[in-house]
Amino acid sequence: MKRFILNRPAEKRLAYFYGMVATDEQVWLLRDGNGDMLLFEDEDGYPFVLPVWPTRSFAEMMAANLDETFEAFNIPLSIFLDDLIVDIENDSGAVSIFPNENDTIIQTRDEIKEMIRIL
Repeated sequence: MKRFILNRPAEKRLAYFYGMVATDEQVWLLRDGNGDMLLFEDEDGYPFVLPVWPTRSFAEMMAANLDETFEAFNIPLSIFLDDLIVDIENDSGAVSIFPNENDTIIQTRDEIKEMIRIL
């Protein structure tokens, strides 16, 4: 079932992401052995984007396909919105919502907050 969800179009994964995040109030990211978060470079006009996933298992599925070793970790939604994304945007970045190997949707903090607000 998880592979099916992961292979859905970006818009469907976006809806799934927000449904899970609104319920669990946390997001999942990847970090390397030094504690540095995984970032994708030069995406959709941004110098970098921070990929996020709705659950540990989806983040781990992505980590399994990377050349380097990354571990999944979660942060509370409030810290993600009020601290982490602010720092990302201050450095001209954005957020990659529930990426897979084919596509993703890039969003800003305001877009993410609006999606969560309407849920």
